Amino acid sequence: MSVIDILTRVDAICKKYDRYDMEKQKESNVSGEDAFARLYTVVEADILDAQQKAEAAGKEKGKASAVAMNAEIRRTKARLIEEVPKLQRLAMKKVKGLSSEEFAARSGSCPCSAWQD
Repeated sequence: MSVIDILTRVDAICKKYDRYDMEKQKESNVSGEDAFARLYTVVEADILDAQQKAEAAGKEKGKASAVAMNAEIRRTKARLIEEVPKLQRLAMKKVKGLSSEEFAARSGSCPCSAWQD
């Protein structure tokens, strides 16, 4: 049996049992039918981006560019605050394949709850 035959058989077996791979199921669940997970990752990425911009604005020496960066941060913050009710609604929806622990964790997992005034 040659190396090519072994590799071919291994690939065939991997494809056959691919649906039992837990890591791939979790990745597909995030990008699949779980709207909460998709929106949460987008909001979380926007928050991290806004934090980086705030740090850069604090280090900026030019007053005009710092003001422009702070205005952009305020717009981002306002847009993210509008996303909070959507996240809260989606967190309460049941998703197929979601464990009870994950469902319970979603109720308090809004990343921008500290921004609500």
